[in-house]
Amino acid sequence: MRIAAKHAHDIPPDYYELRWNYPKGSPVKLDEIVSRLQAWIRDAYGVGAQIDAARFLGGHSGLTIGFDVILPDGGADRLVLKMPPPGAAAKDNFDVVRQVPLLNVLTAHGIPAPQVRWYSDDVSVFGGPYLMTCRLPGAPLPDVFGPNAGIGVVDVPNLFNDAVANLVKIHAIDGVTELADWSSPRLVHDEIEHWVRVLHKSTNADWTRKGMALRDLLKRKAPARCTIGIVHGDFYSNNWLFRDGRLSGIVDWEGTSVGPILLDLGWLCMMYDEESWGPIRRTSMNWHPRPASFISRYSELSQVNLADLPFYRGLAGYRVACLTAYYYELHRKGKRNNPAWEVFAEAFPFIIDRSIALVTRDSARLGATGIC
Repeated sequence: MRIAAKHAHDIPPDYYELRWNYPKGSPVKLDEIVSRLQAWIRDAYGVGAQIDAARFLGGHSGLTIGFDVILPDGGADRLVLKMPPPGAAAKDNFDVVRQVPLLNVLTAHGIPAPQVRWYSDDVSVFGGPYLMTCRLPGAPLPDVFGPNAGIGVVDVPNLFNDAVANLVKIHAIDGVTELADWSSPRLVHDEIEHWVRVLHKSTNADWTRKGMALRDLLKRKAPARCTIGIVHGDFYSNNWLFRDGRLSGIVDWEGTSVGPILLDLGWLCMMYDEESWGPIRRTSMNWHPRPASFISRYSELSQVNLADLPFYRGLAGYRVACLTAYYYELHRKGKRNNPAWEVFAEAFPFIIDRSIALVTRDSARLGATGIC
């Protein structure tokens, strides 16, 4: 059955308590999903349509599967299926249906985000809630946490400049008004407190103590005012697509919120700031621009005051530290196996120390590279 798009307020109240009907922690086999996809394709496109080229597309959260629908007339529809991982509650970053109103606003403004085609909270279709979008053109750069980071990438400054220009366009959208029924703004203090519960899921007492000390510092240093808009939440090159040397797609909107927009620029700076990372990552950080380049490009295109950006860089570090404390533990227990968390875990003390230095603007801690 073809599922028509619906607004967030149409989602049933018990949706947020739904679970996958796969055992928690069990791996999802591609063959099982392909079998379900073929049945879905027959319902949506007709008995003559077939599935082709189905594959996992990677990513560090949830399940993302790309596939082609081969139509009887020889045409093809390129789609992406997104689902939460088995056993995960359909909420927060794993709430794929929540993205629908957001993606509709983004595409209406010409942002190269995935266009919604179908979605449903009916767990009988694929074993869990799902979102189906058009597959964006282009290809991602090599994973920045993998062994091939930066290899074969050309014209790097222009690629990053194009991405920052699109970030400015995202931030120019009036998210407070256009997404009023989607999410209440998450202000700075709310953002800080949001990650406390994630941090406390860790059993590493030392990491929890350091994370909470940074949380207390951020609370004391939080700016009195901020510009509110759409915050992607994970804006860096692993979530960009390029075709013919231009940005053709921005993906992974699961963690998006309406909040202080400088958090995105702070996150981007943190991801490519050598002082925030340990020896493993630093060995492969010689291919991309430095934070000063992103800051300069953003300031050229936006009237937003960047005086508080060091605070938001520290807030970005706090966010990734909280996530690392929790997900590294799941990774080590085999519940969310992802080698990237080894890189994050090694970087934990560096991220904390760099964040403190940025928030306090401590010249001794900032070292030779300073704020940039």
